[in-house]
Amino acid sequence: MKLYKRLIFICTFFSILFFFGFETIRASAAEEPQRPIYYVRFSGQGLNVYADPLMSGDPLITLPDNTPVQILLGPIDSLVKIQVYGTQIEGYTDMRYLKRLDAIVSDYDIYTYEEMTEDISLLQARYPALLHVNVTGQSADGRNLYELILGNKSAPKHILIHAGIHAREYANPYLVMEQLEQCLEYYNYGSFHEKNYQELFQNVAVHIIPMVNPDGIALSQFGESAIRSPELVQMIQISYAYDVAANRTKNTYEKYLTRWKANARGVDLNDNFPFGFGANMKAIQPSYAGYSGIFPFSEPEAISLAAVTMQCRPSVIINYHSMGEVAYWNTTESKYTAINTEFSSYMLSLVPYKRMGSGSAAGSYLDWIYSGDTPVCSITFETGTAECPFTLTQYPKIWLQHAIVLQAATEYAYTH
Repeated sequence: MKLYKRLIFICTFFSILFFFGFETIRASAAEEPQRPIYYVRFSGQGLNVYADPLMSGDPLITLPDNTPVQILLGPIDSLVKIQVYGTQIEGYTDMRYLKRLDAIVSDYDIYTYEEMTEDISLLQARYPALLHVNVTGQSADGRNLYELILGNKSAPKHILIHAGIHAREYANPYLVMEQLEQCLEYYNYGSFHEKNYQELFQNVAVHIIPMVNPDGIALSQFGESAIRSPELVQMIQISYAYDVAANRTKNTYEKYLTRWKANARGVDLNDNFPFGFGANMKAIQPSYAGYSGIFPFSEPEAISLAAVTMQCRPSVIINYHSMGEVAYWNTTESKYTAINTEFSSYMLSLVPYKRMGSGSAAGSYLDWIYSGDTPVCSITFETGTAECPFTLTQYPKIWLQHAIVLQAATEYAYTH
């Protein structure tokens, strides 16, 4: 599927080249900058390019999606200076609308575990000095659990970003993988709040767990055929029978599986942590959602996430969930309300989601980190506005909202 989509895009790309004049491009090929080619995407009516770096006044030109460009300067925050490929047109625009032509992370439709593992290998090969890959355990169905570290593993400060703890929220693993690739490709050129990426990532290690729950995601995407273990398939079938009998679902079995939140053992991983464990349990046995498990940390995926957290002791944590364009930032029992008030306000100035009130602890990852002895700032972003799993039409807006979250969280950790 990814190869097919790339072939379609390449055909479109060369059509754009002819539109701008292939002879001009061929004549100027020897003078091309060494930085890679990008293309415009997610621009709607087109991407405006300005003569003024403040991007004021009338645009020089408005570029349609798929227009090839070369980045000449930046990014500085989200500002870049570009040249329209094969022309003399130069100006300033928003880097969030640009995607590298040969990007590795490139299929946001249904991002699978297999695509992610392939992308991890390709990113590590392209950026061997900048990206470190650890396998932190295996899921219940035998899939590797990955921790990706951007920058200096021995940095004095650390942050953690994780996604995909709930199966049907599988747009977010793609989002964090794209955030990672963007920072890798701009490592030698980018800056954020007057600090270059090299300085930021030398002093702050970014730990990313892109897919906490790979089994559940595979199940939500492809149904029970994606589960390898016959015993787990039987567990899933029993869960459906229980949820039907308990009037917890009226969906067909196939629809029920697309709505799956839990891991392959029917445990909601975001309820499998110790602090407040079981306080809000909605199911009394394995289910598509709402079952906390037999005891805290009963699930290998929760253990793996906890182990990474305890090992790197991050000062900032970004949790990605879906849906509603809201943000959770605290609990009533939190030890760190004061420091998190400042941090969450900063992040919500960049991603203007609705701030949600503090709830009581119920065994979530957020409850657990706020109960620990290591001060931590954290925010949970609930991406998208449609019911999960949502279609790819939601993703462009999500990307534009979150394209600089990784840089912002890193810079905040560095300066606080």
